[in-house]
Amino acid sequence: MKRIFNQESVLVENRYIWAGLLVFLVSAALLLRLWYLQVYKGDHYQKISERNRVRRIEIPAPRGVFYDRHGEVVLGNRPFFDLVYIPQYVQDVDTTFKILSRLLHVPIRNFKKRLRANSGRPKFLPISLKRNLSEHEVATIEANKVFLPGIEIRVAPRRDYKKDSSSHLVGYLREIDPKTLKKKNEESLSNPYLPGDLIGRQGLESRWERHLRGKRGYRLIQVDAYGRQTIDDDRQWSFPKVAAIPGSDLSLTIDGELQNFVKRTFSGKYGAIVVLDPRTGQILAQVSEPGFDPEMMQTGLSQEDWRRLTSNQFKPFLDKTTGGEFPPGSIYKPIVALAALEEKIINQSTTYRCPGSFVLGDSIFHCHDRGGHGRVNLRKAIVSSCDIFFYHVGVDLGVDRIAKYARAFGLGERLGTNLNMERPGLIPTSAWKQLVHRFPWTAGDTPSISIGQGYNLMTPMQMASLYASLANKGKVWRPYLVKSVTNHIGETVLEQRPKLLKSVDIISPENFKIMNDMLLGVVEDAEGTGKKSAVEGTTVAGKTGSAQVVGLKKNRNQDDVSRKWKEHAIFTAFSPVENAEIAIAVVSQNDVIGGGGRSAAPVAGKIIQKYWDLKKEREQKLSKLNGQKHEQQTRF
Repeated sequence: MKRIFNQESVLVENRYIWAGLLVFLVSAALLLRLWYLQVYKGDHYQKISERNRVRRIEIPAPRGVFYDRHGEVVLGNRPFFDLVYIPQYVQDVDTTFKILSRLLHVPIRNFKKRLRANSGRPKFLPISLKRNLSEHEVATIEANKVFLPGIEIRVAPRRDYKKDSSSHLVGYLREIDPKTLKKKNEESLSNPYLPGDLIGRQGLESRWERHLRGKRGYRLIQVDAYGRQTIDDDRQWSFPKVAAIPGSDLSLTIDGELQNFVKRTFSGKYGAIVVLDPRTGQILAQVSEPGFDPEMMQTGLSQEDWRRLTSNQFKPFLDKTTGGEFPPGSIYKPIVALAALEEKIINQSTTYRCPGSFVLGDSIFHCHDRGGHGRVNLRKAIVSSCDIFFYHVGVDLGVDRIAKYARAFGLGERLGTNLNMERPGLIPTSAWKQLVHRFPWTAGDTPSISIGQGYNLMTPMQMASLYASLANKGKVWRPYLVKSVTNHIGETVLEQRPKLLKSVDIISPENFKIMNDMLLGVVEDAEGTGKKSAVEGTTVAGKTGSAQVVGLKKNRNQDDVSRKWKEHAIFTAFSPVENAEIAIAVVSQNDVIGGGGRSAAPVAGKIIQKYWDLKKEREQKLSKLNGQKHEQQTRF
């Protein structure tokens, strides 16, 4: 019996030892894990805990303001009201959406679509259901707010587009898409975009997006373990708040009043107008028509509106000032004339007879005046826009010598405006035709390009630049729109100055003067084709042009021709003839009236008149203001 007892006692003792060892090991493991979590990994988990406890709410930044050359606001901001859905506080989604649908006349599926697009986000974060509510919609929501828990109206700064805003110039804002979001955030880690942010598209909004967008601020809120915002009424402190930094402002070369006048004057026409300062290359005004309403892009474009815009044959989204390429027509003739003078092909006394047609081989080329101009010298050829004279001169020069002089003025290449898509135009050469068309240049190709038809293509910006260069005796300035960029504290962070692209030194000052006197005759002579552009009190030198879209033999009046086949009416000019301050190009696409002298010249004349009127008014106001200041100083 004693032996049996001893065996049982040893067994019990061994069990106690093993049990104690197990307890020790488990306790040691727990203590070691506790040390690892609280000491070794303490900082790491503390940061995670803070992020779970505190959430950041973004505060949008106002975009920079556009000012014209006189300090007037071209495009600013104003507060907009957004309908916001906060999932944390919504009790019944279906009922809430039904009420909103009845109040705002918006289909329920639109709200659900926005909800699906933002699924997976924390419940305390707001979801925008509808942007830019009207005052009536805001009042309606506020009056029914008791039935709409979780629905709020929040204020955000957005663009204050005016009725006559030039969409291609200022551009527009649209909600950033996922692809662009990823790309932009890879480029800018310090100021990232968020889903739903607006980003500049086209025009100044896109080109200067980096400066305009500013930097959002934020405020912190406390949330519980489920991500819901908590409110502690006894708390005696608050989380820090970082204010948003507004975007930088742009000072433009644009004259706001002149820009608006140009847009109104060109209303109802298609094409483009560019107004430059020949002394610097500063763009005073530019308009492309048809355009679109940038406000519509900011608030949200419907499928019907999108189809209407994209199906328009005159391309509302295309900025024709730099992206539209047109045959220049007769405004190209001064280049051919200058080339012929410099190459000694002709002089001012050289004449050709214009019977109304020109025969070259088996081809017949007509003058715009089928009855002919009779015996014509260079001045009469320019003033009356005789085609026959330039057929003779062009054939004697040859395509490559004409191209040499055209390229000297920067034609056939981009001017570097850097706004929207810019096309280079086309100045053909014999080598170009061989390369592109696989055929050699023939004599029959030359007459058409001698009068700005055929393969020739120019943008309205190039047309204005050409006549600015004629005005300033051969200086080709880079056209530009932005003079300076100023940040939110008034510091100038960027400044642009005039940039001389090239000087046309292959043309003598004497020949420039001869040509400019002839261009003055286009407006002032009795036979001049540009008489309708004359401005009282100053001189205007210009050239009319009519560019054919297709060959029309019997339908010269174009009354029975579809609009898309009608001629482009073109007029280019500068004023005054000496020390010009303004150069202009008017391109009226498929004009229903027809002819640069009949349709485009009157538009240019009105714009030039407005320029001088505005200058006179401003000088009088300044003189009056200086007189008042002097009187006040005299008193004291």
